[in-house]
Amino acid sequence: MEENRRKAGWKFFLAEGAIIIAGTLGMGVLGRLRQQPDDRLLANCVMMFLVMGVICLHFRREFVYDDLDYDNGEHVFRFFLCLGIGLAVAFACGFLPVSGWPFLMVFVMLALFSNMSAGILSAASLLLISVLLSGTDAGGFALYFISGVFAVTFFRHLGEDFKIGIPLFLSIFCLLVCETANVVLVANARPDFEMFVIPVVNVIISSILLLGCLKMFSSMVVYRHREKYLDIIDSENPVIARMRERDRDEYMHCVHTTYFCERIGKRLGLEEEALKGAGYYYRLGGELTQMLEDRQFPPNAREILLDYRGREQGVKKKETAVLLCSDLVISAVKQEIEKTGDQGKADFDRVINELFARLFRDKTFDNCDISIGELRTMQQIFKEEKLYYDFLR
Repeated sequence: MEENRRKAGWKFFLAEGAIIIAGTLGMGVLGRLRQQPDDRLLANCVMMFLVMGVICLHFRREFVYDDLDYDNGEHVFRFFLCLGIGLAVAFACGFLPVSGWPFLMVFVMLALFSNMSAGILSAASLLLISVLLSGTDAGGFALYFISGVFAVTFFRHLGEDFKIGIPLFLSIFCLLVCETANVVLVANARPDFEMFVIPVVNVIISSILLLGCLKMFSSMVVYRHREKYLDIIDSENPVIARMRERDRDEYMHCVHTTYFCERIGKRLGLEEEALKGAGYYYRLGGELTQMLEDRQFPPNAREILLDYRGREQGVKKKETAVLLCSDLVISAVKQEIEKTGDQGKADFDRVINELFARLFRDKTFDNCDISIGELRTMQQIFKEEKLYYDFLR
């Protein structure tokens, strides 16, 4: 565990210092503009210093112990940028009506670019700043804290399918309910249309900001390597073209392997693009070594290829297990076809059963995170593809 801890460098320290100083100074300046008493102003500045310090401390620990979601551990300054944006929103909300605070976006943004605990802690702390500046009651804090945590829970895991419709609707609906409960119903007046104007406008603005935040997240994280994947799996890619010209059979073996990688990856909910990227290149020799050293592959595909190269010690990733089994099945089926000829007597079920029995006997997947159920599903998929094996004849 100790060896796997990340180290936070001096740039990390500078980012922490900058955000703490900016927050404390901002609280002091804006508190003075609000004409807060000196004792209240000093107390708020001290609280601000501590709040920002706690945020930075918690985020640092999540970073050091590699507990951040997605690839946020590799791009920590995205979080500090989002924290700066959230801080600006918190300061601005101190001068706005409590029913018009766009904090839903702040909660989701900070959680997506860190993890759930760091995001909720950071956003709640920024919400506290707005409460201290505006002097609102606990109801205002509860309004945005509840709706923010609700939204973060729904948006916690966004995969490559990026299905945001239902989470977005439920998050906005929860915000509207909280606005109604904590602003309209507690007003000391008979409810009328004007009471709903600001909450409804806030819901609309929050929806737009949340969509913008999700768009930014999709381009920076979810689909960050999409163009790179399209390039490496392009049949006209120079490396693939050279392999095709040099050895057509080797190239077709990779094509067949990639077909099964994609099919199985989709069934098991794995990273299809990473599997396809690895499937076209895993049989290359020195050229692949150079590409891996130069980091020409997206990180996930590179991890699969490196794991495959060390398969003698046992594979670790589910995707590598899929790649390995696809390669071995293609080879075994080819051998069976050569042995039986074109008489159509090849017993593919027997070949596949014997192959998986040997893999289990050799304890190939003992250190892999793939389950027995997933291996059995994979085995069944290979048996279902008898018609496809005609392409191997």
